[in-house]
Amino acid sequence: MNRILETLVSTGPIRSVPPSTLPTLDELVGEYILMLLALTHHNISQTARILNISRTTLYNRLRRQSS
Repeated sequence: MNRILETLVSTGPIRSVPPSTLPTLDELVGEYILMLLALTHHNISQTARILNISRTTLYNRLRRQSS
């Protein structure tokens, strides 16, 4: 399980978590992309196929995430 989901699971019911501590959608998507990259041994083409996006879109997403 990734870092963000582990944090959410360990905090209990979502209503007791301050909104400022919850991950954003961009953070969740970024974690998912990184997980897929690890599972595909950093194969950009395979990861993009799994996500049903172009390699260019994946590269742009990774670039935006690292900023």
